[in-house]
Amino acid sequence: MIRGIYTSTAALRAATIHQTRLAHNIANLQTTGFKQVLTTHQAYELQRLGEYDAEDAAFMRGVGAVEHGLLVPEEIVDFAQGPLQVTDRPLDLAIEGDAFFRIQTPEGERYTRDGSFHRDALGRLVTRDGYFVLGQDGQPLTLPAGQVTITDQGLIFVGGAQIGQLGLAGFPNGAGLVRENGNLYRAEGTGPGPAAGAVVQQGYLEGSNVDEEAQVLEMMRILRLYEANRKALQVQDQALNGAISVGQV
Repeated sequence: MIRGIYTSTAALRAATIHQTRLAHNIANLQTTGFKQVLTTHQAYELQRLGEYDAEDAAFMRGVGAVEHGLLVPEEIVDFAQGPLQVTDRPLDLAIEGDAFFRIQTPEGERYTRDGSFHRDALGRLVTRDGYFVLGQDGQPLTLPAGQVTITDQGLIFVGGAQIGQLGLAGFPNGAGLVRENGNLYRAEGTGPGPAAGAVVQQGYLEGSNVDEEAQVLEMMRILRLYEANRKALQVQDQALNGAISVGQV
């Protein structure tokens, strides 16, 4: 009975976390470069059950196993390509392939797929949050006045003269990246590799890769699961209280 309460409580906790992540995905349907968060569930390690041998009290014979519910759901970022949306703004950039823009923040270098950039008052190329966009040399990019053309390899021309190259970091399938606030990621381990095969598209932004219909259907399934475990917990609590009352008679 107590085990059943633990199992239902663990399931309620897992469902709550899953709901929060689904709601976060749905809220970012229109967020540029957003990557949806997937949730996987893992059961607690099985507890082995046994009985003592009547002839050898030191020996326990296995009779089965039991689970105690779910661990906290693991978060996995889905780095699948999002749809490209045309904007015709020369400083709107999208990446096709396993690469990220290199960004300088107060906490250090970070990576993003959100290519909605603009010039600041000093001509530096910055994100919508004011973070510096880095070149391939790791330095902030500064764009002089003039018409900006950016090639599919990230070469930057202003007025026909090359002034730099976009800093692109390669992370195949997002391996080695940890999600932070917004659309920023930090690297763990050895850091980025070359952006092999990545293509830059000027005048485009990458849309969110969230599948709205799939998220809504999953939310409905989790809500039903939550309600079922809530009712199961109520039944087990009532049964436990009844057993306690009988024991006190």
